[in-house]
Amino acid sequence: MVLNLRLRLLGFPLAVAAAVRVFGAFWLLQTLTLNGRFETPWMAANPDLIPARESWLWLFNAFDSLHFTLIAVHGYSHPEYAYLPGFPILIFLAGRLIGDYWFGAFVVTQILAMGSIAAFQLVAEQYLPTREAFHAALLMSAFPFISVYTTLGYSEPVFLFSTLLAWYFYKKAKIMPASLAAAFAAMTRGYGVVIVLPMIVDLIRSKRYSKLAYPTILPAASIGAWLLFCYFSAGDAFASWSDQRYWQRGGVGDGIKIAQSILHDGLRGLINCCSGVDPTIFWALAAFAILVALTWEVDRLLFIYAAGVSGLLLVVTTYSLSLLRFFPFIFPIWLCFRVKNSVIAAICVAFLIPMTIVVWLYTVAVTFTG
Repeated sequence: MVLNLRLRLLGFPLAVAAAVRVFGAFWLLQTLTLNGRFETPWMAANPDLIPARESWLWLFNAFDSLHFTLIAVHGYSHPEYAYLPGFPILIFLAGRLIGDYWFGAFVVTQILAMGSIAAFQLVAEQYLPTREAFHAALLMSAFPFISVYTTLGYSEPVFLFSTLLAWYFYKKAKIMPASLAAAFAAMTRGYGVVIVLPMIVDLIRSKRYSKLAYPTILPAASIGAWLLFCYFSAGDAFASWSDQRYWQRGGVGDGIKIAQSILHDGLRGLINCCSGVDPTIFWALAAFAILVALTWEVDRLLFIYAAGVSGLLLVVTTYSLSLLRFFPFIFPIWLCFRVKNSVIAAICVAFLIPMTIVVWLYTVAVTFTG
């Protein structure tokens, strides 16, 4: 009886997420079809990139998503080194297996998106009662930036799944699988390596020094392997950083720019540095900062991860708007949502779903959303 309830609670967020994707795709297909012809701006700009028979895949591709599949098909060249290899490797494997790289990218994305929801619920059950964990998973999966960027062909579902898997295995005292998952997180997003910090702190605190080798060596080895690959293929071990500067047009992260402006001109520097920043960013970042602080009450080890990743993102993120995409994928913040009432959770989800579809439409057909 308990097992059946648990399976139902695990399955319901997955069913909701799948339904949102199917309904949203059909609605967007209708909305973007004019005079019997379906087209998105990205499809019009790249007419021969995705085969015509699979034109529906343009519903799941925009902005950075195209780069990952192109890397899987053609390999790395400048300035693609800015995109780390975790996601392209999976696309390459799926493409070889299926015989279609673009469809393979779609399959990998959707599988890991669903896997992330299930993995989060399993992690949440380590901290919350089963029903509250279910509500937290439901709210996380319905949040617009989580839902959209695990639907499109971005690396976010790979990053979220690998960090969740790393922490789940660690909580189950399976240090080597946890470290392997952490290593893959680092190969997907550089700041994914931060997930090993709470592991290392906990192992030192509990004097389990013999276990330290896995979470230190395996992630370091994955990063080292990437640096070696960059050195031998591009002649620059730090090609990722070099190419990132290319995409930034010679600039640096917004956080560094702000710090440089303050150091050079004092607080007056903010006037020049931040004059073009969307003011909505500030309330969003304030809300996320509160959630990060609340993770201290959930698990002080996870607070180390949440605070560490947040700090890095604030410093190195190129476009402040992208923080709206990056911050929701810091999974510990979702453990702060302790909703006991199923009706309240359902009302929240009903409110979030239309917002998700609007953000999806904006991303593939209107403007950059993160």
